[in-house]
Amino acid sequence: MSEMSDGTVSVRGLVRLILTAVVVMVTTAGSAADGPRLYLNNSPYTDDEVAIGVALPGVVAHRPYSLGGWVMCLDRPGSVTIDRVDLINPAGGIVLQAFSFRRRGDHPMLGNAERPLTELGFPARGSAVTTVCAKNGESLGTELGLQYGRTGDATAHAEGVRVHYTSAGRRRAVDFALDVRLCAPGDMSTEQCREMYESDE
Repeated sequence: MSEMSDGTVSVRGLVRLILTAVVVMVTTAGSAADGPRLYLNNSPYTDDEVAIGVALPGVVAHRPYSLGGWVMCLDRPGSVTIDRVDLINPAGGIVLQAFSFRRRGDHPMLGNAERPLTELGFPARGSAVTTVCAKNGESLGTELGLQYGRTGDATAHAEGVRVHYTSAGRRRAVDFALDVRLCAPGDMSTEQCREMYESDE
């Protein structure tokens, strides 16, 4: 911005200043309109990408196996609606029978259980996720519960889950590297299953 000899600002400099302010306002408004983002088992304040492996031995076909303890939160105040959860690279007849979520603190965190989520304190349909991630890690968050099943005779496997959600009318998705193996009874050929069976001996 240039200044005239009499101390006034030139018209060209003033226009440039106004345009810059307008661009900043539009950019800020656009970010707010996108709505909050959902974080699953990590935080917007860290770069941690946590991968978790779970192997369940002796899984009987068509029986429910529920896993929990995965924490969800938002990067800023607001709410998001979970639309669906898909398995990433499923193989061997693994299925996601159900999913649900609940605010932490109302129940003990779920590890795993051979029961449906609805029998473990999870609602049949979860409400919106509204808990905000805390910088100090003290946020209670919202616990995600996943109910798996196996449809065939072989060990079944999925590399993770993809959570689809809606925030401020915009559809988004977040991936979680939750590697789950549902070991067929007596499977000693799959390394993760063999280790589970050998540890039980």
